[in-house]
Parts: sequence; C-alpha cells; structure tokens
Amino acid sequence: MRERCKEDSPPAGTCGLVGNESTRQSLCPGIAAVVLATAAWLVAGSAFAQAPGAKPRSSLGVAVVALKSPYTGYKTDTVGAPIISYEGRKFHFRGGSFGYKLLDSDSTEVSLMASPYMMRFKRKDSHDPQLRQLSNRGFSAMAGVAVRHTAPWGLLQGNVQAEVSGHGGGIAADAKYAYPLPVGRVTLVPGVGLNYAGKGLNDYYFGVSEDEARRSGLARYRAGSGVSPYADLTAVMPLGPHWTATASVRRTRLSNAVKDSPMTTGDHMDSAALSLSYGF
Repeated sequence: MRERCKEDSPPAGTCGLVGNESTRQSLCPGIAAVVLATAAWLVAGSAFAQAPGAKPRSSLGVAVVALKSPYTGYKTDTVGAPIISYEGRKFHFRGGSFGYKLLDSDSTEVSLMASPYMMRFKRKDSHDPQLRQLSNRGFSAMAGVAVRHTAPWGLLQGNVQAEVSGHGGGIAADAKYAYPLPVGRVTLVPGVGLNYAGKGLNDYYFGVSEDEARRSGLARYRAGSGVSPYADLTAVMPLGPHWTATASVRRTRLSNAVKDSPMTTGDHMDSAALSLSYGF
C-alpha cells in the first residue's frame, strides 16, 4: 500500500522568501521541484549546444523559472534560484541528478544515476476546496541508468529509473532527441521527447483513495501508467569564454492517466526559464 505525506508545513528553512504570507505559502513548497527540474533541463540544453565530442563543463549560475502545475487550483510559480552543475572524471551532478560514469567516450556516456522525481502535491497550495481535503504527496527518490549519445545527425539522451523511496514503486523513463542549429552567436536547440510514468508513480501523485473520495467529494480514481510527449526549444548564447546565457520553453502533453485524474485541469503543462551561468 502506498504511503502519502501527512505533513502540511514545509521543512524548516525552506521558505526564506521575502514577501507576504500568501506569497510564501504559494511559492515555497513548489520551489524545489521547479528549480531541480528546470536546472536539469537548462544543463542539458547547454550541453546539447556544444560541439560533438565536447565534454560538459562544471558551472554556477542563476535562473528565473516559471512553471504551471497540472493540479487544479495551483498558480504558476515564478521564482529565481541558483543552478549548479559539477563534472568530475567519474562523478557528476547535473541539476539535482547525481551520476557515476560507467562509459565515457567522445560520443557516448553511460551512467548510473540517482535523482528526485520532479513532482509534489501540497494541499495548502491549491485554491480548490476539494483538493485541500486530499493527502499530501512528497518527492520520490529514483535510481537507474542514463545514456547520452552525440553524433553529426543530432543528440540522443534517455534514462530508465525505479522509485526507491516507498511511494508505491514503479518505473519512470525518458527519451529525447535534439538537434543544435547555430544562428550567428546563438545556438538554437529544438527537441522532442517522451516521458513514461508507471502506474505506481501516477497513482501516488494523481490517484484518489476511497478515504480521500469520502472527505473531498471527488470520484475515487486509480491512475494507470502513461506516456507524455513534449517539445522544447532552448537558445544558448556564449557571452565570452566562461559566461553563457540560456533561455528555454517547453510544452508537455499530459498522459491520459494524468489528464483523467480528478486532481488535474487541462491537457498540457508549460514551463519557461532564463539563466546566466559561469562555466569552468
């Protein structure tokens, strides 16, 4: 039986934002998911813009991120946050994902990886009275294998991970193709991909139990597995030998398993980000 987070308040020290109480309640619980997801996306976009065979660089930077959750009653989060990427000989840290390289050639990288699952539901963040009666759902820990391959015809990356934090189990996978297009000083990187979430993960984050249905008046719902296609566009512009500016937009089409949940509204999710980073 899956467990759901019962704690309503964010951990101490996670809400150090300047602003009124309603702003802090709206932004603080979602910051970690927004920052980690977008940091990984920005790091990947910058890496895709490099020449084939070039190795990713360690970097430090700041980003402004906007992301709309699929949960009903959630507002769009817009936050500023640091982004960090570290590239060692064997270990790397890329936007919240830790990796250990098993293979690292000029064109192909295979790594063991551990990362958080970029989803979280806090009932106090929703303005919908029915969703405020549901149980919270915390971040999940994932572990698996990632592959990245660069070639003159484009770039491929993918990963397969299993949930290891006791939130119902399940498998998640992601596959993406991108092709860098130099346009003057800017490199445009359009990409398309597919994201798969198993029924254990989807049911944990989007299912409604019998107890929750009685409390909220929502229909009982058991989510199955699903595939979400997405498309994104990243623009990368070097500002010298070390500084890089990056802008990205992405649209994800929700899978039927997520779209049909009584907890969600709409059929897609949009996100956008701007960042400035220093590579070394």
